[in-house]
Amino acid sequence: MHLPLRLAIVSAFAALHLGPPAHAMPAAPDYVDDSQYLSAARQRVLPPDIPWQGDSQRFAVKADDPWATPLEASGFKHTPAYPETIAYLNKLAAAKPALLKLGPMTEKTDQGHDMMMAVVSAAADKSPQGLRASGKPLIYVQAGIHPGEANGKDAGLMLIRDLLIRDDALLSKVNLLFVPTVNVDGDMRYGKYGRINQNGPEQTGWRVNGRNLNLNRDFTKLDSPEIRNVARALNDYQPDFFIDTHSTDGVNYQYDVTYCNNGQGWSPESSHWMDQVMTPEVYRELRRYGHEPNVCISMNDNENPDKGYYPYYSDLARFSNQYADARGIPAILVELHALKPYKQQVLGNYVLYRSIFDSVSRHYDGLRAAIAKDRAARPDPVTLSWKEAEGKPKQVDFKGVKFDKVQSPITGDKIVRWSNQPRDYRLPITPLTVPDLIAARPKAYVVPAQWHEVIARLRAHGVQLRELNRPETLDVTVYRLDDIKLGTPFEPDRESADKIPGYEGRLLIDGKPSPLQRKVTYPAGSVVVDPQQPLGTLAMLLLEPASPDSFLHWGFFNANLTSAEAPEAYVMEPMARRMLAESPALRQAFQARLKDPKFAKDRNARLNWFYEQTPFADSNRFLYPVGIVR
Repeated sequence: MHLPLRLAIVSAFAALHLGPPAHAMPAAPDYVDDSQYLSAARQRVLPPDIPWQGDSQRFAVKADDPWATPLEASGFKHTPAYPETIAYLNKLAAAKPALLKLGPMTEKTDQGHDMMMAVVSAAADKSPQGLRASGKPLIYVQAGIHPGEANGKDAGLMLIRDLLIRDDALLSKVNLLFVPTVNVDGDMRYGKYGRINQNGPEQTGWRVNGRNLNLNRDFTKLDSPEIRNVARALNDYQPDFFIDTHSTDGVNYQYDVTYCNNGQGWSPESSHWMDQVMTPEVYRELRRYGHEPNVCISMNDNENPDKGYYPYYSDLARFSNQYADARGIPAILVELHALKPYKQQVLGNYVLYRSIFDSVSRHYDGLRAAIAKDRAARPDPVTLSWKEAEGKPKQVDFKGVKFDKVQSPITGDKIVRWSNQPRDYRLPITPLTVPDLIAARPKAYVVPAQWHEVIARLRAHGVQLRELNRPETLDVTVYRLDDIKLGTPFEPDRESADKIPGYEGRLLIDGKPSPLQRKVTYPAGSVVVDPQQPLGTLAMLLLEPASPDSFLHWGFFNANLTSAEAPEAYVMEPMARRMLAESPALRQAFQARLKDPKFAKDRNARLNWFYEQTPFADSNRFLYPVGIVR
């Protein structure tokens, strides 16, 4: 970076009170002088571009326009780092203070930065109540949860500029909440080498935040201040539509703009509205301006496209759009194709924003009706996760490119080489559409007071709680876990998955929950959660022991997965002899256990088996302590 530019960014940092400048942070081990690398290691080796001359280029202003965004001013090569992004939004706010309110969200990031949100509206009152009273749809857009995937931020800056400076008619139709960068700490790790699989811009931020968390895996556990800020914004503003913007890579194909809702998900009426009303209009507009849309694409095998792909339907609530869906907010995850030229990505996202805003505003009554139906529904049972349908998958048309496979002296096998020559295919599509894990909607959950971290996270989600002000005895079902083992992450890190147990800073837990009926006296400060509330489905995803996104699975209760006492052999062995002599049923059960060779060879397991038949064994061992009133 040239010194004058660096000083300008540092000065902007200080003026905005955004925390310490990037150069003041402790250097990461890989912040090194790139002169030590071979020149070949400094250049991405990407497939050749597919020629593109879309009509969406009309929305870009000239580089010397006084309101050009930093990206436009650079000829679509430079995405602004966070201080420069906020400086541009401040410039817009200064010019149009009646239309743009820019301010920090509740919590600072772990590195002390403010996370800023822009409220763009013609309403004089830009509070949540004022925006709702305006009668216009409120759309929440977030970008930069993965800062290297910057297209949503750059397209958002262009669109807000047009809404404010060009008096765009869209401003009279919608209200907008725009978070340009969710992962501020990651964006401050700004450099040339953040995204090896991406076709521009020249520099970007880093994928994970300052604590090395992937924030789009944090929407249920809420370990990060960034995603707690998002949850509060959703609680406070109750938007009518949610957009989270990303870039995708993996394979090459003709599509440049893709997005997914949550399929049948937890808000099926809203998904149906998107599929039947919004998406056909959005696709037409994208094609009108020279872009090729599709549902999100994740190949079942990046090295073998013939195996088909699955859209991001019905994933898990730890992801942004599925989390919003569980809250009853219509939501999409946007994926611009990272192998397309960056200008094409940004302009595709720009057209996507405009077309969604227009469709939402024109069909607002129908959208509100769908939202109301979803929020009023109390399905029973509730699907906790989905799986692929059995049988032969459906075949769909797929706009791919020609490719071949070449023998590699590096890997010892064949590697895909993508061309830029279009080719159409018929491929299987394998969405997760069949309910897998399900649970009956209970009457209540009871979280004991001592598990204060879980209670705090429930409050951060906005789940309604009834706190006990005195001890209360309740008949509940609790669960003891058998066959406890470290859980499997949804998408293990390729480099460390086989080396380090854990995922996103937590030790995931799997086990077989066995129900126990108990009368439990809960201390004052314990909370009761009613699953019939508006966020009842979300509460179930967080508290059902079988849920893959439960606090149990995320490791919030790991301290309970132990036995505090253990017998000495000189005590337990003679006691076991007397127990066998006294009980024929116990002798029969012991003989049955001895048929397991592993158990039979383990003296401690044999002694512990007898110990667990005694009243000395800890009654709370391996217990999931949340009580459930069925």
